[in-house]
Amino acid sequence: MAEIAFEGPDGVTEETVDAKNISDSGRVYGVRIKREDGSYLHLPYSRVYWITMTEEEGKAGYSSP
Repeated sequence: MAEIAFEGPDGVTEETVDAKNISDSGRVYGVRIKREDGSYLHLPYSRVYWITMTEEEGKAGYSSP
C-alpha cells in the first residue's frame, strides 16, 4: 500500500491506495492514481507533497512491456 498527500480543492488530502495503482499520467505532467471505485485521479507534480511506499513496491520493471 502507498500513501499520497496532495493539494486538493479543500486543502491537503491524504489517500491510501495500492502502490501498483500509481503511474505516470498521460494527461498532466504528474501522476495518475486509480481509485478503488475504478475512477482515475490525475495530479500534477506541483500538487503532490509526498508518496510513500515500500522499496519493493517502488521499483520499476523495465523488462516487461
